[in-house]
Amino acid sequence: MILPEEDFNTIKLVFLFGAIRDHMYQSPFLIAEIGGNHGGNLSYAIKLTKLAKESGADAVKFQSYTAGKLVNKKISPDRYHHFNKLKLENEQFIELANYCKKIDIEFMTSIWDVDSLEILDPYVKRHKLGSGDLTNYQIIERIIEKQKPLILSTAMSTLDEIKNTVKRINAVDNEFIKSGNLTLLHCVAMYGDPVPEYANLGFMEILKKAFPSVQIGYSDHVEGNSAVLAAIANGAKCIEVHFTDNKQQEFRDHHLSVLPQEMEQIREFANVLPKMYLPITPDIVKEVETPERIREFRRAVYPLRNLPKGKIVEENDFILLRPNEGLDARELDSVIGKRTTHELIALEPIQATDFQLPDS
Repeated sequence: MILPEEDFNTIKLVFLFGAIRDHMYQSPFLIAEIGGNHGGNLSYAIKLTKLAKESGADAVKFQSYTAGKLVNKKISPDRYHHFNKLKLENEQFIELANYCKKIDIEFMTSIWDVDSLEILDPYVKRHKLGSGDLTNYQIIERIIEKQKPLILSTAMSTLDEIKNTVKRINAVDNEFIKSGNLTLLHCVAMYGDPVPEYANLGFMEILKKAFPSVQIGYSDHVEGNSAVLAAIANGAKCIEVHFTDNKQQEFRDHHLSVLPQEMEQIREFANVLPKMYLPITPDIVKEVETPERIREFRRAVYPLRNLPKGKIVEENDFILLRPNEGLDARELDSVIGKRTTHELIALEPIQATDFQLPDS
């Protein structure tokens, strides 16, 4: 489509789906959230890490905790035993970090207590906190002091709660956000009911307006990859998806995880999206919309029947057909009511010079 220059400049500021912000669109940082899907099995964690790398993820993420520093076993004994069953030891995470370095995929882990932070911080380039710790100012402040980027999920949080956490981060280090170190992931904790209707992707736009200096992304809990693809099209800078090789396993996170082939689809979509948007051009796409193709698709004016010399022609003497050879379809009105200068043959190309005014 060819746009007038003024319309083109306006459209440059609108950006379909919010994906382009008057600057170069970039493919999002893609995190394969293995979390507790390894079931406490280091060998399985390594297998999933390898699959994530092969499927196109930029990073794999785990969850580092000890049950006793996460859950009150007196009040929530079932939850305590659940987390205790799925944990890996910090030494095992260090082994995973080294394996990630070997196969060239970034190692990440959500660190849920201060002691683990001190042990594992040297092995991560950036930190990630789950939604449950958005109000855990203690761990947030300790992470900010490490001067590494922070990715923070926002499920179950009101906009005011998110604002208060961002204010707290600024209070600890007023240069942290200005330096581009904070990413907020829109997220909905739909465990047990992972349907697209609960994704609330429109909230990403609210976050973008509320925090213009913060990168906005999406942490997915919807079955399949439809919400992820929509979030990427909406300009998400970071995508986190749960990852597995078997959705039928007992632990609930497997049910809303993506398989390797789905991760590959996400990666492919994320990579091709910038190519579909950019470069923005007000002209035709000359590589494919060639003059020959335009000629084939557009119509010209052709005599519907043989027309004798001297005939004053009417609209019903002509038919508009492909290809565009001779008199362009847009010029039909210019010849109506004129006299033919010679005989015109049915369906043969004609020119404006084949006609003259009736009194000529």
